[in-house]
Amino acid sequence: MDDKLNDKELIKEIVTSVAQLQDMKQWERLEDYFVKKPFIDNKALSGEMPAVIPKKHLIDGWRREIGSYFYATRHFIKRLAVRMVSSRRAKVSTSVEHLHYVADRGDRYVWTVRGTIDYILVKTSTGSWKISQMIFKLTDQAVRPIGAAA
Repeated sequence: MDDKLNDKELIKEIVTSVAQLQDMKQWERLEDYFVKKPFIDNKALSGEMPAVIPKKHLIDGWRREIGSYFYATRHFIKRLAVRMVSSRRAKVSTSVEHLHYVADRGDRYVWTVRGTIDYILVKTSTGSWKISQMIFKLTDQAVRPIGAAA
């Protein structure tokens, strides 16, 4: 029973760390959290078709998108539930709110995206947990100016 509890805590830490490392733009550190070729579905945001892609491609895409368009981001996890499917596989459901800060021609905006991210994590032969699947579903989004009079 202790192993399951420890595994659940490790899994929660991985999912939380991925959000935090994106905000801190620690791209190189993100690679440790994924299998070599995870299944990614970010179609709701990126328009790209869901696919199995090399983790380096995924993280380079985040680096380009976040680095090119946003001067800052904040990825909040509102709810996180871990369900152990087996001793080597877990499903994680999260409810998220992502804030993306944009500067455009002297004006500043925040693009708020809400939705869910469902993950599958697998335990490797070395005993570490890695994200093998990540599916984002959009609930709603809004863009609003920062500092505008209410």
